[in-house]
Amino acid sequence: MAMLVVALASVIAVSLVHEQSVSIRKTSHIQLNEISMMYALALEDYGRLVLQDDFGKGKTDDTSELWAQEMLPIPISGGFMYGSMIDLQSLINLNAIMQPVTEERLRALCNNLKLGAEFIPALKDWIDSDLDTVDADGAEDDYYTGLEFPYRTANRKLTDISELLLVKGMDFEKFELLKDFVTVLPVETDLNLNTIPKEIYLTIDKNLDAEKFESERENSPFSSLQDYIDRMKHTVPAKGLAVSTEYFKADGHVVLGEKNLSIKSLIHRNTQGVTRVISRKLGEFS
Repeated sequence: MAMLVVALASVIAVSLVHEQSVSIRKTSHIQLNEISMMYALALEDYGRLVLQDDFGKGKTDDTSELWAQEMLPIPISGGFMYGSMIDLQSLINLNAIMQPVTEERLRALCNNLKLGAEFIPALKDWIDSDLDTVDADGAEDDYYTGLEFPYRTANRKLTDISELLLVKGMDFEKFELLKDFVTVLPVETDLNLNTIPKEIYLTIDKNLDAEKFESERENSPFSSLQDYIDRMKHTVPAKGLAVSTEYFKADGHVVLGEKNLSIKSLIHRNTQGVTRVISRKLGEFS
């Protein structure tokens, strides 16, 4: 009987120690998550402050400014954090595809990248609010619900470029070629001539001199559309181009112990220089 009592006491003690150990690990994990989140939000706030400060220094935006410089790793207690920011108006806004000028530029980009543009009518159907196809290459519910794994059209603007993979005519190979040149923004936007890559510059006019454009911009960013016209001897379209930006994406990373947290924030800076976070994505990275 004494041996049985000792054995039961040992089992109970081991169980209690195990439960306590699990509880300590859970508490530690929760605490690590909370601290990582605070550091991630601090990176986001820093990005907003940089954009606000930049607004007071001039009416243009270019890649020589502080917001465009990658933040080197900063030591923190138990790890480090770093970040970067990009101008989303250096990319083609898929949510503006209903505008002829945007459609023309997206088709030109697809041609320059040597990928098919047959997904564009279906993209327009994915975004518009009705269930009528724009043409024979379009697609609405009757197409998607007939797939092996059926789903319906969104009939609203895209919230993430990954949604493009759901659109008829798009596949992973095309998406990989296209993803670095497109974005999704809540409103129609102009392309910033001071930040666009040459692949997008050539969608304005395939006969433009991209090398001269990059050289001129590197020597001195364009101060206005008229400055661009004077220096490049090229008359710009009536709309769709600018030398400043309102929408930016801040990309931050926090490494804290075994926790790796990333934060991607869509930041809008209005014409008065006030910034606000429109959307935020949090997740782990390896």
